[in-house]
Amino acid sequence: MDIKERIENVKQYFKGMQVENLEGANIIYVIVQFPPRWIIDEDIKDKFGVSIVQGQDYPGQFYFCAEMEKGFDVVFDAIEYNVEKMLTAQERASLLKQKVQELQRLFMDESISIESLRTLDFTYKTNKIRKKTAKTSEKNDSISSEENNTISLEDAKALVEDE
Repeated sequence: MDIKERIENVKQYFKGMQVENLEGANIIYVIVQFPPRWIIDEDIKDKFGVSIVQGQDYPGQFYFCAEMEKGFDVVFDAIEYNVEKMLTAQERASLLKQKVQELQRLFMDESISIESLRTLDFTYKTNKIRKKTAKTSEKNDSISSEENNTISLEDAKALVEDE
């Protein structure tokens, strides 16, 4: 992908990009502006070998930096990785809120007996994607199977209490 495509992928957050010579090394830095309460995932620095500095002018502003030899792709990979992590975290929080509301409605429904509520279990599906092997064709590559998983009310309560 060229630089224009990489910028396009993060355009909602992209604020600027420069290359500077610091102590004899050319450094690429990309400035991004993330929404309030977004954080930088802990493993980004090690995973991508970039430096990240929080801007002091605006909350949520960050400078993703790397040596020119690493190329701009590694910087944009780190930014895209963090964006994906934060969007996933937001979606998880939204889903949790939605499911709690559903449970509240269920527990407020007096037509459901307390005995039934005590035996409440949660079931969810997990998609498993088969990996392509020498024996499988490309057709089978995207076949997924569903596996049911059940969580008892006690297990769900323990999960919520841990947080």
